[in-house]
This record gives sequence, C-alpha cells and structure tokens, in this order.
Amino acid sequence: MAGHKKFLGLLLVIIGSVAWGASGTVADYMFLTQHIPVIWVVGVRMISAGILLLLTYKLMNHQSIFTIWHDRKSIIQLLIFSVFGMLMSQFCYLSAVNYGNAATATVLQFTAPVFIIGYYAITRKKWPIRLDVISIVLAVIGTYLLATKGHFDSLSISALGLFFGIAAGVANANCTIIPIDLLNKYDAKLVCGWAMIVGSLPLQPIVIANAHQIHFNPTLVTELIVITLVGTMLAYLFYEASLNYLKPAVTGTMGSFEPLTATILSIVFLHIDFNLIEIVGAVLILGMALLQSLPNKNELIE
Repeated sequence: MAGHKKFLGLLLVIIGSVAWGASGTVADYMFLTQHIPVIWVVGVRMISAGILLLLTYKLMNHQSIFTIWHDRKSIIQLLIFSVFGMLMSQFCYLSAVNYGNAATATVLQFTAPVFIIGYYAITRKKWPIRLDVISIVLAVIGTYLLATKGHFDSLSISALGLFFGIAAGVANANCTIIPIDLLNKYDAKLVCGWAMIVGSLPLQPIVIANAHQIHFNPTLVTELIVITLVGTMLAYLFYEASLNYLKPAVTGTMGSFEPLTATILSIVFLHIDFNLIEIVGAVLILGMALLQSLPNKNELIE
C-alpha cells in the first residue's frame, strides 16, 4: 500500500512538472509565431488561472473563498505576495521566454534557492553552511556557462533574456518566502488563486485596451488554454496533490522534470541548439537545486 501511494505521488509530481515545462515551450512558440505582448499574456493567464483555482477550492472545500479577506494582516501579506511574488514571477518568466527561450528561462528560474540562501543569511545574520556555499558556486558557474555558451567574451542569449531569467529566480524565491504565514493559515489554492487575481488587476486595463489588436485564431486559443489550464492550474494541482503522498524534499527533487521537459521539447520542436557547455551549465544549476532539496541538509555538513 505504501509503495502504491509513493508511485501515485511520483506520478502526480512528474505530470505536474512536465505540464509546467511543456507550457513554457508552448509560450515560447506562441511568442515566436503570434507576436503577442508578454503583459497581455500574463494578465490573461493570471486572472484565468486564479478564477479557476478559487472555483476548485470552493468545489473541493465547500467553504467561503473570502475568508482570507477578514484578517488585516493576511490582506497585507496577500497584497505583497500578489505583486512581488506571483505577478513578478509570471512576468519575469514569460519575459525570459520571450527574449530568450523556454529551456534557458526554465533552468534560470531554478536559481531561486541561491536567493533564498542569501535572504536568510542576511536576516539571520549568519553565514551560510558549506553546503549552501557549494550550491551558490554551482549556480553561479552554471548560469555563467549557460549565458556564455563557452564563449567567455560574449553572451549566447540576449541580455534581457538573462536578466529576466535571473529575475524569475528572485521572484520564485519571493514566492517561497513571502507567503509562508499565509500558507500555514489558509489552503494553498485559496492563497494562490487570490494572489493571481489580485496580481493581475494592474494589467487588466492593458489587456482590455489591447484586446482588439490580438488576432484570435484556433491556434492562439489552444495555446492560451494550454499555458493557463494545463501549465498553470492543473500543473499546480497535481504538484500540490503529490505532497499528500511524498515528502516535500522528494517532490522538490522531482520538480527537475520541468526544465528537463522544456529543454527536450525546445530542442525537438523549436530546434533550439544546446551545446555541451550549456548542458553542463544546466546540470550544475539543477544539481544546486537538488542539493537544496535534501532533507536535514543542515545536519549533513557542519
């Protein structure tokens, strides 16, 4: 029975991670062929996924979706998370895809643990343990190799692609740190659903103003459905459900299927050229993420 639950948990997290990675490749193809503004896509994706998450919460929990708005402290935390976590994460990641490619953007956002390490080192006024230092070194070298492609005198991706990729890592760190108290008090679907909706509100005037300039066609509609329904809501729900069967460390480790999926699909369908140096860089960054997902890492190296 335990083996069956573990298998189910692994299946759920792999499906969720693959869906996330695939949605990045679909977004990459959409930007290449449809020429849709990133801000418009972010606004549509966030508000649609947010509404769907709240509906899912209501159907599964049979409780009011407005409970989070009854506490002043929770409201302030939600507003901060909505802007500096959810909105920043979605915008920076899709911008990195737009100015670079899905594979590189997805790998670069996995640098988030480095910024989490830095945050706790500063706030706790304590030097990182050696394992954290090793993780930082791996991430820096990996990012450097990924950005230069082995040509150390120039960048292999656009400066904006690199900037937004690293910014996506910062935003992912924010998404881990900022909502800790909220997630301890409320269901994750409720928190993330409202964060997506609230975070998207500043973009809705742009979405509405530019709607007439968007050439809607079956391909575009399908792409929007994939990156919103499959790559955002369903991927998140599968990932969250896996936590019922697996330890968070295992779930975090299996999340590496996201950049793996984005890389493979980008190479096969978008003909993105990855050389050995870039692969080494990606492996170093993912290796850093795996190190950070180890349980009781503070006890492993003193």
